[in-house]
Amino acid sequence: MKVLVTGASGQLAHAIRLIWREHDLVLPEESVLDLSQQTAIQSVVSTVRPDVVVNCGAFTQVDRCESEADLAHLINATAVGWLAEACEEQGAMLIQISTDYVFDGMGTRPYREDDPTNPVSVYGRTKLEGERQAARCSRHFIARTSWLYDAWGKNFLNTMLNAAAQGRPLRVVADQRGAPTTCRALARQLQVAAEQGWQGLVHTTCAGETTWHGFAQAIFAAKGLAADLSPCTTADYPTPARRPAYSVLDGAHRRTLGPDLMPDWHEALLEVLEEGTTDGHR
Repeated sequence: MKVLVTGASGQLAHAIRLIWREHDLVLPEESVLDLSQQTAIQSVVSTVRPDVVVNCGAFTQVDRCESEADLAHLINATAVGWLAEACEEQGAMLIQISTDYVFDGMGTRPYREDDPTNPVSVYGRTKLEGERQAARCSRHFIARTSWLYDAWGKNFLNTMLNAAAQGRPLRVVADQRGAPTTCRALARQLQVAAEQGWQGLVHTTCAGETTWHGFAQAIFAAKGLAADLSPCTTADYPTPARRPAYSVLDGAHRRTLGPDLMPDWHEALLEVLEEGTTDGHR
C-alpha cells in the first residue's frame, strides 16, 4: 500500500515510520502538507495518490486549545473534512486519530463506541467534530485512543523521567483514570486496520486502567528510580481545560473485527523501557 501520513514530526507518525515497513510510506514535512491550507492538502493527496491516509496531525495542546479555539477547530475539524474530501476523490481510506476527550468523564465503566459523547473542552469538541468530518469519507476508520506516549517525543513518560533525573519533587494527579497507550502499540493496530480494511469507529487503547499518579509509580518502579512522588487532586492542579475524570475506553468491539494487538498497559510500558528508541518492531 501507498500510505500518506500527516503530522510527520509527531510521536505517532514516528512509530508508523518504524513499524509499517512493508508499505510505501510518504511523510511530507508539515510545511508541505500544511493542515491549515486546503490547497496544500488537495495538492499533496492528488500528487501522492495514496491508498491510505493516516491523519496523525492535530492541535493536541489541550490547554492552548482553550485560548486558540479557532486554530484548534481549523486543524482538528475543518482540515479533517478537507482530508476526507481529498481521500474520497482518490478512493483512499482515511484513518483519523481521535481521543478519549470526546467523553465528559462522568462514567463509571469503560466507554463503548456507542456511548453518548459530551466533551468538556475545546480540544474534545474539535476532535469530536473531526470524527464527524472523517466519516464523510466512504472508506474511513476512526481510532479513539488515550494518553499516548513512547520513548520519543514530548509526553508524560519523558516528562516524568526528566523530572526524576533532576531530582525535582513531583505531585501527580491521582483522580483521573485512563489507559496509557504506546504509539508503537497503536501503530501496530492501525496497520492491521488498514491492511484488513476495518471501517467505522473503534476504541484503540492499551488494556487496563490507572491514574496519572499510578502511571508515574509504574514508570519509576520499572526503572528502579526512587523519585520524590506524591499524589494530588485535579483541584490541586487547575488547568485552563477540563480533563475527563474517567476516560477508560472499552476494547470489546475491536476484538470482533480482527487481531487485537493492544497489550495491557503495564506490558506496553515495559516494552518501551526495555527497547527504548530502537524501533518498536516485532
